[in-house]
Amino acid sequence: MENGGVVPLSAKIGRRTALTRTFKYLRPSSVAEAIEMKAEHKDRARYWAGGTDLMLLFKRKKLDLDYCIDLSHVGELRFIDETDGGLRIGSMATLDDLDRASGMNSATDALGETTRLMCTKQTRTIATMGGNMCHASPSADLSPPLTALGAMAVIQGPNGERTLPLEHFHKGVNKTDLGEGELLREIVVPKISDRLAASYNRVARTVVDIALVSSAVCLRLNDDGTIAKAGVALGAVAPNVIRVSGAEGVLVGASLEEAANGLAETAGSQSAEAASAITDIRASKEYRTDMTAVLTARGVKKCVENLKGMS
Repeated sequence: MENGGVVPLSAKIGRRTALTRTFKYLRPSSVAEAIEMKAEHKDRARYWAGGTDLMLLFKRKKLDLDYCIDLSHVGELRFIDETDGGLRIGSMATLDDLDRASGMNSATDALGETTRLMCTKQTRTIATMGGNMCHASPSADLSPPLTALGAMAVIQGPNGERTLPLEHFHKGVNKTDLGEGELLREIVVPKISDRLAASYNRVARTVVDIALVSSAVCLRLNDDGTIAKAGVALGAVAPNVIRVSGAEGVLVGASLEEAANGLAETAGSQSAEAASAITDIRASKEYRTDMTAVLTARGVKKCVENLKGMS
């Protein structure tokens, strides 16, 4: 350091300035009001969900905004409901809400188990499902299981409402399909039944760390006990979460015994081939690719065990 270890005054001022940048706080009471605020202030405003990701970006000077549109008081966005044979999750439902919804059905069981791997208990009371989705991190924990479950994103904006598959919602690292003024209203998981099982597996450096590599599997059964539909989604091995159609095709039509004995490993191999992992400071490409196969096979076998337990 300069001057015998004394921090220069200019450095102190620079640091203080970085931490005391200001923005105007806006609190809408409805989705319509929030969209109006965004339309007025355009790209100088950001929607604010739990803020656990945005505040870090702001402090690191990677986010520039003049207006914060806080959605935490928009009650119509915070819910978890079973409806029309499916599951609806409002974008402002917290990770703790998802944890406490465990037991509602097999999908919430898997999602609740996933949230318990994420951050700390205190942070889970603030962090939201919508914030996690819209931050669009390749290593986000909720994206793979929701994608494997066939979830749909419901988007609302100045031009009305639209719906698209969750795997199409994410467009790359921190990029989504949201247009100007649009927000993620809810996530819908269709066709939840007693003959469905889902599993999420990951490797992380610590209990609450983000995933180095992850895999989610969802299996739905026919009345005859064969697999009617399979979902396999990978995290942290590509710029965004990816579905593995090859692995899914291997499993569809198989019996539970076939899935557990041989096809689980085949699905794992298909997943490893689909991965586009990179080497970074956290893990190597080779490690991520190998673990993709292991975690996918493990997920298939766990789903088979759960489905056998339901019969």
